[in-house]
Amino acid sequence: MNGEQNMKKECVSRQPEVGARALAQGVKIGDVGISKRNSTGANAFTLAEVLLTLAIIGVVAALTIPAVVTKITKDQYVVGLKKAYNTLKAIEREARQEYGEMENWTSTPGADSTADFERYFLPYFDVLKNCGATTETGCHAEKITFLNGEEYTDNFNTTEYYKIVTSDGISWAYSKYGDTSSPTVWGIFYVDVNGLKGPNRYGRDIFAFHVYPSNLGIKPYGSYGINNSSDASPMPTSTIDADCNTSEQGNFCTAKVLAEGAMNY
Repeated sequence: MNGEQNMKKECVSRQPEVGARALAQGVKIGDVGISKRNSTGANAFTLAEVLLTLAIIGVVAALTIPAVVTKITKDQYVVGLKKAYNTLKAIEREARQEYGEMENWTSTPGADSTADFERYFLPYFDVLKNCGATTETGCHAEKITFLNGEEYTDNFNTTEYYKIVTSDGISWAYSKYGDTSSPTVWGIFYVDVNGLKGPNRYGRDIFAFHVYPSNLGIKPYGSYGINNSSDASPMPTSTIDADCNTSEQGNFCTAKVLAEGAMNY
């Protein structure tokens, strides 16, 4: 019994010696299962350091997040525009199969767009809401601005435009273009790729497509000269760029965005 007690005392008395030897050999306290924080606080951040770090993060976020959000928003507009163009070209193909080449599509005399639209285009849209060529609201934004911020004084919610909303949320307005006495279909589509949501601005979420009374068919507004002849010439890139910038109206941005695949302005 006395021998066992003596062994326990010897083990206890040797513990400080083991700890001292470990430290002398360069072994960290944590390596022998002992956790201890420096009493001076050298391993901790001060309040001032934490606040400074948070301030730097805030400044960086303020500088970068708006740019990232703007880029994402522009990309969404581009996706919507491409979708709208693909829809129009699919409709054109289907209508050509039924009515032949577009140069032979006869137009109903007068300024009313209803007959032309309902015959050649409407049957091929997946319509969610139809406002027709009326003053009914809810199919297109009432207030529109140009790319440079100027107000667009015209209004799609008139009898001049035939308006619909498709199941994908895109707003469409169609009107006869220019000389309403043209014997063949000659018109223009205005497309709002996110419907009634803002900003309702040319070159951002509103774009136009020209319906040529020839085999050119439906083309992005600005990609060809605006006339009703079958030999309309491609628009020079310099002319498109001169119009599609934030200091101008942005009418030709449809052609620019689809050609570049991005909203580089």
